[in-house]
Amino acid sequence: MKKIFLSIVILLHTVFTLSAQRKSNFVMQLAGFDQYEKAAVTIQRLDEDADVLKQENELTDGHVFSVIDGKGKIELANLPKHFILRVNMYKQGSRNDFIDNWYVSATDSIVVTNNHSVRNFDKITFSGFGAEQYRLQYTLDGMLWNRVSYFRYPSSIDYFTGDFAQLTIFDRAVDMNIEAGRLVNKSDLDFPAKEWMLANMFYKIYYTFLLRPLTVSFIKNDSKRTEDIAGILHKFESSYGATIVEKGKLSSSNYIDFYLAYWSLKNTLFGQNNINYRIQLLEDNFKGQSLENIGYAGLKRSFYGLDENSRKVFLDWLIAHSKSSIRLEKLKIREALAVGKPFPDFELTDLNGKVWHKKDLLGKVVFFDFYYTGCNNCAIYFKNTVSKVEEHFSHNPNVLFVSVSIDREKELWKKSIESKKYNSDHSIKLYTNGLRDHHPLIEYLNIKAYPFPILMGKTGLIETSDNVKLGRTGNKIEMLIESINQVLKR
Repeated sequence: MKKIFLSIVILLHTVFTLSAQRKSNFVMQLAGFDQYEKAAVTIQRLDEDADVLKQENELTDGHVFSVIDGKGKIELANLPKHFILRVNMYKQGSRNDFIDNWYVSATDSIVVTNNHSVRNFDKITFSGFGAEQYRLQYTLDGMLWNRVSYFRYPSSIDYFTGDFAQLTIFDRAVDMNIEAGRLVNKSDLDFPAKEWMLANMFYKIYYTFLLRPLTVSFIKNDSKRTEDIAGILHKFESSYGATIVEKGKLSSSNYIDFYLAYWSLKNTLFGQNNINYRIQLLEDNFKGQSLENIGYAGLKRSFYGLDENSRKVFLDWLIAHSKSSIRLEKLKIREALAVGKPFPDFELTDLNGKVWHKKDLLGKVVFFDFYYTGCNNCAIYFKNTVSKVEEHFSHNPNVLFVSVSIDREKELWKKSIESKKYNSDHSIKLYTNGLRDHHPLIEYLNIKAYPFPILMGKTGLIETSDNVKLGRTGNKIEMLIESINQVLKR
């Protein structure tokens, strides 16, 4: 009798345990995502720092799920009760942000359907256990991507073309934040979920509609513009100064974006692009792991926008503060891109199928221009700067211009060449064979934005990837010509 009773107890315990394990699994079913090949999931626990390094490694951390004929299943176990979720959709190396830092529960069982609707607000629908918080967060994000419109303001504003724009940039962000609060507070979600969503939406809204546009609107040596921007920033600081710096752990990568935009704007207005001023701001506001994480994010975002000396100062400072072996390895790669370091070996294909290597270009000064079809800034950079400089050196056999396309499809690359928007008839045109961002050369150079120019000297060493010297800013044509001439003299 005791054996029977014990067997029943063991059986009940096993059933209860299995039931609890099943219940604790997070499940997300995907339907209608036929334009994608896989989904990559990044998880942040509520008690840990946000870290952009996780996003860089999302395809190698094991949380990658296949999407076949538009269907996929994301299933995760051994999770805390609540956590922060990111889901990115991939096809042939291209990434589409789908779920951006959403508060979810370990017991959620969600069906996500892509309706392919022409109307933005119902492109995606959610059903299943826990669907309410997904629908709410999709609506909230829709405020940023014009799925929710505001009759008081146009969908885009050129902030300094008139008094209206200058006066409404701050008010628009405030209105949007109030609307986000109304949507969250009227929901039936519990307090921790509401608290997270409200804070994260604050960072998303003020980054997207205030700090980033103000930074982009800055014009060097325009005292009136500088005064206007500083006035708006002061108004923001007076209203929300206590929320700018998070005490304790970094809550999300959206906060990191928000703070770094603030950090960049402060430096633009008051730091005279002094890298030591920027570092001091970080040290004043963050400590320990948070300082390392946000410092790494800051370097990652601003690396190619800094002059070469500032890069070295920032890189040396961050290496001294880093304890992560993975991060240190990545920082060492950054060091390898310094002036005087070897340009990496590569294999790239031309229109005739010939494979080119670094050795084929030695003995020449080589200007590389990385681009993709459809990149408006790439086309502008070529038309206004590169084409003019290429014409200037057209009779100099010691200078080569090489355009490298990261297009997904070879036919698309060929069409871009035919359009003559991105390169000339005289340049060497090479292709990454559809590997896009996963081509070894792109990964080694850590190219995250396009166009991406870089100059290689006659002996195969990196001469510069400084945007100013390569004509991305300032006196563009003159600066690029001068940079090439300096390398020719060596």
